Amino acid sequence: MPTSRRAVLGAMMIMPLSSAMTRPLSASGPPFSGAGQNGWNGPMERSLPGENAVQFGAAIRPDQLTVESPLLSAIRTSDILVPEYHGQWSAVEWRRGNPWFGNYDAITEFAHRHGQKVRGHSLIWEQMTPQWARDEMLDRRDWRTVSLHFANLLKRYRGRIDEWVVVNEMIDTEQGSRGMRRTSFHEAFGSDYVAQALHTAHRLDPAARLMINEYGLTHDNPVDERRRRALLRLVERLKADGVPLHIVGIQGHLELAKGAVPQRRIARFMRELAETGVQLALTEVDVLEDDRFRSLAERDRRVEAAVTQLLEVACAEPAMKSVTTWGLSDRHSWLQERDEGSMAALALLPQGHEHLNRGLPFDHDMQPKSMNGKLALARTRALGSSQPPGGNQALG
Repeated sequence: MPTSRRAVLGAMMIMPLSSAMTRPLSASGPPFSGAGQNGWNGPMERSLPGENAVQFGAAIRPDQLTVESPLLSAIRTSDILVPEYHGQWSAVEWRRGNPWFGNYDAITEFAHRHGQKVRGHSLIWEQMTPQWARDEMLDRRDWRTVSLHFANLLKRYRGRIDEWVVVNEMIDTEQGSRGMRRTSFHEAFGSDYVAQALHTAHRLDPAARLMINEYGLTHDNPVDERRRRALLRLVERLKADGVPLHIVGIQGHLELAKGAVPQRRIARFMRELAETGVQLALTEVDVLEDDRFRSLAERDRRVEAAVTQLLEVACAEPAMKSVTTWGLSDRHSWLQERDEGSMAALALLPQGHEHLNRGLPFDHDMQPKSMNGKLALARTRALGSSQPPGGNQALG
């Protein structure tokens, strides 16, 4: 999750306090059956059970679960639901000692009714750690600040959330300390805070599968390569020390301006991670376009090509167990927040939709794009089973 996302967090942190107050629709409600211009006719179906299946998930917002819509129909096809921002520490406990669980309650209740899993996201992420917690950690250097936060969530959702992103985005090879990001947690507790967090989470819920999650790993440039090496070294240390780490999340925020996915390098990186004994998850998949003056068909083809490159590598790796997108519809993508033209277009929809970034499986009107079909193939590993990843498709 690139650091430029900070610009959107302020507004997003306010949304949860009003978005999940309505109970989510139950499974007994009538399914959306709209057709025509606004109907959802995507090819997605739930992943078939089996050791070789790749589960599909999406980041969602609690307010998206309250009204029947094409988006809700698409959400129901997901195997895994991930709170987009609404499960972060700031969204749960903005004021010290006054936790609010409405967002997680809404999502877990919906998931239970529809036979879906929930991935807790995330217990530690510097960008959405409330200021009172940062101040308290730096002043007291007392791990109980963190462990009480963990206990609020892990005890409440034991048996309902069986997979947690414990630490999100801990690597920084440019301005960090020995490859670790200089966060409040790192300053207060040192580089071992990641291991300490995983041990704490395991103690509170021994059955939960624990995960770390990192961005900036999927492109062919020196920075991404250094980040891949730093994350691998961290995982190797954690596993060698017997730390309860079960899954490593590789964020799939692709940027067309950075060129094709280096498939052989990413395949080797995934294999090296898997050889430490962890499973893998491809997380937060979306695409930032670099040229919105092309035709919509050409733009969608370029986005599909980039996603296909990444999915081919992921599906060929046996340790890869899930793929999640960071949202489903372009209308609700955080990438729109990065561009003034996109923000203006959102206010005028459906006019001006061509100015939106087209980096998710469905467009602004929930019409499926070719990227959606590739994700459907990924659920059965159809993209990765024919041959090992080789050269890269051109995006030009």
